[in-house]
Amino acid sequence: MTEREGVIKFDLTHRAGAFPAPFNLNGLQRARRRLFEAGLVGQDPARYDGLGYGNLSERVGPGGEFVISGTQTGGKPELDASDYAWVLEADVAHNRLRSTGETKPSSESLTHALLYQLSRDVVSVVHVHCPRLWGAATRLSLPCTPASAPYGSLAMVDAVRRLWQSGALQQTPGFIMLGHQDGVVSFGADPESATEILFDWLEKI
Repeated sequence: MTEREGVIKFDLTHRAGAFPAPFNLNGLQRARRRLFEAGLVGQDPARYDGLGYGNLSERVGPGGEFVISGTQTGGKPELDASDYAWVLEADVAHNRLRSTGETKPSSESLTHALLYQLSRDVVSVVHVHCPRLWGAATRLSLPCTPASAPYGSLAMVDAVRRLWQSGALQQTPGFIMLGHQDGVVSFGADPESATEILFDWLEKI
């Protein structure tokens, strides 16, 4: 493992409490259930120091706000509203997030925030851990962030932005995180389509 899983690295200002507005979690819940059943989100005592892994999010409205599964919720078979956080503001250039909810946002929230800022067409982002996909990046010709870019860092933000600017992510809606063991990200117009991308890739191995 390149580094300890699940550690929040950004400057987080979090206010515990209810969501600021009603939000339908059904799409996230369906996608998350499928990911958990496939082992792409979860918790395993033999992997990643036994910590939970994987997260997913969905944009809230036309701006950059989004709802994301909370830190260290990977091991739960089912989530409820208390297991999600609402990211109110993200300053990716300065590694800062502001959020609310009954749990803190995932340690990967900065990467989600960047993708939402890069395009209004990105409505959902999924981050999983999948050794099979991670090891098949070259065979599948998937975009990759470099091994020198750890998760939740400004280096990762810069790497994802470069992939976007190169046009690679317009051709392939996702990437392998070489600096984050087994880490894979996909995105789409809703949680179900972002999740389906991963299963399409798996079928090609």
